Order: sequence, then C-alpha cells, then structure tokens
Amino acid sequence: MTATPAPRLIVTDMDGTLLDGQRQLPAHFPAIVRGLAERGIGWAIASGRQLANLQAQFAELGLALDIIAENGALALLGGACEPFFEDLTPVDFFAEVIATARCVPGATPVLCGATCAWVDDAYPANFEAVGHYFSRSEHLPLDPLPPVRLCKVAIYHPDAGGVLWQRLAPLARTDLRVIHSSPCWIDVQPARINKGRALAALLQRRGLQPAEAVVFGDYLNDTEMMTLGTHAVAMANAHPELLALCPHHAPANTENGVVRYLRALGVL
Repeated sequence: MTATPAPRLIVTDMDGTLLDGQRQLPAHFPAIVRGLAERGIGWAIASGRQLANLQAQFAELGLALDIIAENGALALLGGACEPFFEDLTPVDFFAEVIATARCVPGATPVLCGATCAWVDDAYPANFEAVGHYFSRSEHLPLDPLPPVRLCKVAIYHPDAGGVLWQRLAPLARTDLRVIHSSPCWIDVQPARINKGRALAALLQRRGLQPAEAVVFGDYLNDTEMMTLGTHAVAMANAHPELLALCPHHAPANTENGVVRYLRALGVL
C-alpha cells in the first residue's frame, strides 16, 4: 500500500470554512501560519472573493499567502505583485445573465474585474454586504455595460437560493456555469474556470502533487479542488452535496473546524 504523502500545503476557502460566524480568522492565525512555514508547510487561500480584498486582509497581518481568487480566475504566489495565473472574459459573454439579474427585485450584480469591481447602483441597501467581499469597487448603472474583461459576475441577494436562483439557473449552458456559492451569492463564470484548475496551476508552480495538499471547503464552488486528488475535507456546515463528495469531514467553521481538524491530523 502506498503511504499518504505528508501535507505540504494547506488550502482553505474563506467564508463558511476558515472564517467563523463573525467573519473572524482563527485565534493566533499568523502564528499558526508561520509555525507551519518553519516546517516547510505552506498555506493558500482559495476563495470566490476579490483578489484585492484578500491581499489587504492578510497584508494587515503581515502574511504573504498564496491566493486563488474569484473562484479560480486569478492565482497569486505569496509575496508577488501580479498574478501568475489569469483568465478573463469579455463582458458581453455575461450580458444575458446581467440583464436577467437586474430584473430580480433586490438583486445586485457585481462585475468582477482583475483589479476592480463594478457594482450595479440600483439597490444601495446592498452596498454594505457587497463591501465585505470587494475592497476596490465602483458603483454605476450597468446599462450600457462597461467595455471590460471579467473574472466572473457575482450576484448578491439576501435569499439567493430563492427567486434569483430560479431565474439564473436555467441560463447555464456547456460554456457557462451558474454556481450557488453561498446563501446570499450566485456566481456566474465560464465553465472552464474553477478553483481546481487554479489550484492545479499553483501546485505545479510549487512543485507539489495534489495528494500533498489538504483542502477545506464548504460550498459547491469548492467542488473541483476537492476532486483534484487532494486530501479533501468538507466542513460540517457544508452543502450536502459537498459533504457527500468528500471522504473527510471537519467540525463546523463556527467551531474552529479547520484548526481542530489539522490538530487531529497531527499537522498542528
């Protein structure tokens, strides 16, 4: 029997996974990351969030983590200034999705570029919630669409699984994915883009095999990186489909699940 490789990289989603119910990182997180680094174990973030948002959050802690952002459209090596992996799509590809979302009362489409996000200005009450995930954004009407290239379109709605999902899900096609990425967000991206594809590029850049990565997630936008051949761990609070897919489970994000699992695994 082939022995399981020792972990060389910890990969975590953010919301619903690494962050607790108040969007806080685990206690002593910088010390945890630095202690692992001293033993040759890296830490990477794989999130649907904006790259600038993630960079700012970890720069405040003095951490230069590898980052996969925008569900895999961008990937950045820790300490680098520019992504080594980038996959952008002209805005016209998303025109039908944006028009449909703008017809759903209470929905706020966000056009996610590599360095800035453009936010529909129809529902100012949503701006605070959107601001949690997008550090660099501009509010503007989306008619006409700005001539930009995008990582994805993210649509915020307080109940994204309700009427918003009913309107957007039928727009999926072979080259376009509609992903229920959290209770309040639906992400729309070209089908070729996902966290698994970006993680594969990151592992290759780091000279690592998928089995050397321990990967944590909680929602369906984490699926591809869980099926890459990694040590895949679903949080107890994960979407039922992800729980069924993953061979390993961690306590909920509200119970410090990532850290507790790594301790039980002997990594911490």
